[in-house]
Amino acid sequence: MSFESDPYSTETRQGVNLRRKVDQLVIADVDHAYEVAKSIVHPWYRCQSLAKVAEHTNGTLLASTIKESFASALNCHDENRRVEVARWPLSVAIRRGKEDLAEFMLMECIEQLSRDRDPISTWCAVSVLHTIKGDNKLVDIFCDAFIRATSKGHGWRVERSIKNLLSDPHAAQHPKYIEHLQRRQTEIENWKNEHRVQKSS
Repeated sequence: MSFESDPYSTETRQGVNLRRKVDQLVIADVDHAYEVAKSIVHPWYRCQSLAKVAEHTNGTLLASTIKESFASALNCHDENRRVEVARWPLSVAIRRGKEDLAEFMLMECIEQLSRDRDPISTWCAVSVLHTIKGDNKLVDIFCDAFIRATSKGHGWRVERSIKNLLSDPHAAQHPKYIEHLQRRQTEIENWKNEHRVQKSS
């Protein structure tokens, strides 16, 4: 199937182009940027663009635009994509002081993670942690879900995520996270060593 005849690719191309247009418009004409963002078909790019608009919106429109952005995230095709892009409106809510809204969105991200059965896919929980790491209340809420989501899986991306988090000063303030990450690091090293022995025997 060619790029031109693939409707999904057409949506993607439209989303990329209109997201760029929103970025160009949003400071000078936020109302126009909002209309452009709403017209994006692909939920990933619509979510990002509406979050961008929300950054420059005030009053009652701030919360409603964040909610629209998050609703678009939930329209993505699987749990991993929903959680990954939901970080955009979640980040805006945190920065703009919408604490109740941020907590609501975090709880929905936790629900999405609980439905994902892919042990690598659920490591998108790391991205969520990076988004909320400056808010101790949200970090505490997320801890058990993070541990469940990252309790399995291995590979260089997983190892890199563990290494980066263990060196993150924000993560260092939360012993439960550090203990879990150190335990996972040990488990992965043990698995690798056992695998090397099996291959050499």
